[in-house]
Amino acid sequence: MPTSPWQDYSNEQEESGVAKRLALRICVCRNLKGYSTAIVILFGLILCLVGCTSKSRYCPPPEISRANGLVQLSPTDEDFHPSEADLLRAATSRYQAFDDPMAPPCRRVRVLVLSGGGMYGAYSAGVLSGWTATGTRPEFDVVTGVSTGALIGNYAFLGTSYDRQMIDSYTNISRRDVYRKRWAPAALLTDAAASSEPLKKLIEAQVDDAALAGVAEAHRAGRRLYVGTTNIDSRRLVIWDMGAIAVSGRPDAKELYRKILLASSSPPGFLPPVPIPVEVNGRRYTELHVDGGATTGVFLQTSMLNLDREALKSGRLPLAGSDAYIIVAGKLYADPSCTDRRTVKIGESALHSLIYSQTRSELWRINTLCQLSGMRFHLTAIPEDLQIGNDMLSFDKDELQRLYQAGYTASTAGRANSWLLGQQNLMADRLLQIQKLIQTEQDLAKVGNRGFPCISRFTFDEG
Repeated sequence: MPTSPWQDYSNEQEESGVAKRLALRICVCRNLKGYSTAIVILFGLILCLVGCTSKSRYCPPPEISRANGLVQLSPTDEDFHPSEADLLRAATSRYQAFDDPMAPPCRRVRVLVLSGGGMYGAYSAGVLSGWTATGTRPEFDVVTGVSTGALIGNYAFLGTSYDRQMIDSYTNISRRDVYRKRWAPAALLTDAAASSEPLKKLIEAQVDDAALAGVAEAHRAGRRLYVGTTNIDSRRLVIWDMGAIAVSGRPDAKELYRKILLASSSPPGFLPPVPIPVEVNGRRYTELHVDGGATTGVFLQTSMLNLDREALKSGRLPLAGSDAYIIVAGKLYADPSCTDRRTVKIGESALHSLIYSQTRSELWRINTLCQLSGMRFHLTAIPEDLQIGNDMLSFDKDELQRLYQAGYTASTAGRANSWLLGQQNLMADRLLQIQKLIQTEQDLAKVGNRGFPCISRFTFDEG
């Protein structure tokens, strides 16, 4: 049996204290036989080196790192600094100045946009449930959702009669009801760290024949439900018209509907991608789809709103008096924390920053769409001062209850009733500037009574 190649290392004279400690550990190899023992010792040396080279630091407290969440709705001239939001307001002011008292009153379109967020979706469920309790929750003409927002969006689209089922799905479950972790070595050789079979069963219970029929009926009435997934081959967002699937008459309509919801709720790497068969020019292929949150946090596109082109050409606001409600299942900024100076932790922190920034950018784009179309922009998110866990996949029952209660209280206590851009702890950075463009409730009431010309109907072609 060959001896260790590091046998004579301890004879070297090293001045470094770290090197001396390493030599003491390595010299043990003289009395050990075999490479296997040497490998074990080498692994220990690597851990020792990592510990010796790690640098400690003093991190600033979270209250210093956290952006001020207070929003000043009536800034003074000294507080005002021109931003891209001001440029947008100037560009759209000519439309708002147009007033035709003879124009027919427009039908108000109500849009609901739901973000992803794993178990933080309990907050969204609480907002909707509390909204129902106030008696002011509308029937939504358009609903969009990704990830956990896709599951909640299905309930919201079907109406308040599904609230009980929605609440149970977000307060009376544990991680065992959502996923089942795989044995670590097996996870490295498969397509995910956990099995999504439990989640698949939940979705099957959620989407039964009655639910599919309800979506189909709403679709025929002109309402729309959109769900986003990510095609991991093309690396692009795919938006599915769920109502079109429900009314398609396909024998596999229910199965496809369920697959899309499962795919939209499957974080890549953690839950397996969902294979979806497609047919192109007579040939069948299989696409792999994962969580829609991999490409966008929230989405709303102009094509979903059936804008009147003639109204746009004539300079009118096609959706004046309409409302877009956005519920973010999470905070708008990540909670500050002291990041360890290790590769994985630094990369993880940077990825979180990217995800939060992506969501804020998409919110900005939706707000721009609202400004250009005449819709009012309403936003609610988990309050910055609410302490929540960092693991959105833990599905801890106590945490779910707290998140749900926070959303419910936000609606019933008025914090989300005025919704919000005017509330504190919702946005900083660019969206803070948006607040300056949002009028008070009294101003909105005046706008609603001015009779802005708009499209007088809200219909969609069945195609």
